[in-house]
Amino acid sequence: MSGEEREGIMPKVPSWEIELWSYVSSGDGTYCPLCNRCQKRERDGWCPDENKEDINRFLDERECNFHSYDSIRSEAEGICRLGQLVEMLAQKYLKTAEVCCPPVSTRLVTLFDQHHRIEVRRLPLRVYHGAIWRHKDSWVIQVKDSDVSATQRFTIFHEAFHILAHSRTNPVFRKRGSIVGSFNELLADGFASCILMPRQWVKEKWTEIKDLDGMAEIFAVPKSAMCIRLKWLGLI
Repeated sequence: MSGEEREGIMPKVPSWEIELWSYVSSGDGTYCPLCNRCQKRERDGWCPDENKEDINRFLDERECNFHSYDSIRSEAEGICRLGQLVEMLAQKYLKTAEVCCPPVSTRLVTLFDQHHRIEVRRLPLRVYHGAIWRHKDSWVIQVKDSDVSATQRFTIFHEAFHILAHSRTNPVFRKRGSIVGSFNELLADGFASCILMPRQWVKEKWTEIKDLDGMAEIFAVPKSAMCIRLKWLGLI
């Protein structure tokens, strides 16, 4: 798809997305910029930012037990503003590509930069599951070749959020051995979850399936990511 074709199907950046990127670019990306005025935090006392280390650990687990994820609270008391904005971003691209059922194709990431080609390469990475590089007029998403397909898919959309951020603003993402940018990494995980597991699809399928393995297979995502999503949506 050419740059002209991409530009023709993508609308102008809406105000809510400008708001999102302003938060992503604020400070060093280590903490939620709204933590001192978050209504959700005031209502139920639970904040994804304060639990991001647990969330990261859960995402890396290969085997899941519902009870081990009890520290993940549901959104019953409402979704935080940044979570809402990230979900709106995911919905924007699903709607643009007219995706209406799982699993979401990773080809969707080609829409994430209207002016530069985006390529996915599977490489023997040692430290991270994925990374992005800007090479001349293209973006390269690197994913760990030894990861299973479901993990690679989650990584691709996580890294694609970084591309979106870099195309819109000057974000700070986490570097090895540092907590700087760790909150923005949490947002990237949230985006991958929302675009691969849209809430309405998950709710509808859960009423039919009621099985973690089956849900993870239908959406082609890691069981750990599906378990967190089900917990967050208050379905388990």
